[in-house]
Amino acid sequence: FPPNTSPCEDGNPCTTGDMCSAGACKAGAAVVCNDGNVCTDDSCNATSGLCDYKNNAVSCDDLNPCTESDKCSAGKCVGGAAKNCDDGNICTTDQCDPTAGGCVWTANTLPCDDANPCTTNDTCSNSSCKGGAAKNCDDGNACTTDSCIPTNLPDGCKYTNSTASCNDG
Repeated sequence: FPPNTSPCEDGNPCTTGDMCSAGACKAGAAVVCNDGNVCTDDSCNATSGLCDYKNNAVSCDDLNPCTESDKCSAGKCVGGAAKNCDDGNICTTDQCDPTAGGCVWTANTLPCDDANPCTTNDTCSNSSCKGGAAKNCDDGNACTTDSCIPTNLPDGCKYTNSTASCNDG
């Protein structure tokens, strides 16, 4: 009985195209079980030869740029926590917009503090804090020269004694 290359059945329902080779039946290609869903583990049932798709809980991408740490649940990719778009800049309004592809920072005109004690009513402009009007350090004393120096803490005001003439009333 010479060996042949005829089709045969190797007894494994998860292979197809089994062929005789060197006097024995050799397994053919594995049955492909792929439903295209990352949220299922796909396999061939060795008893029935049918595909099994079991739900898993792996990381996935729900294709929403405004969610993070997406996970599979019940066979579907579920969005995780909302993406944090806070850029730490008070002069931008921060939000996540899925149609814009994620985080969007829009310049605003909110009140802010430019860290200069010699300005007042600071406001946001072009995404940064701009100093407002100069601080009035007038102490009402004609015998002092009043000024504001940003490094003179806590309020910037400096009062230097003056030798200018005055009216003692």
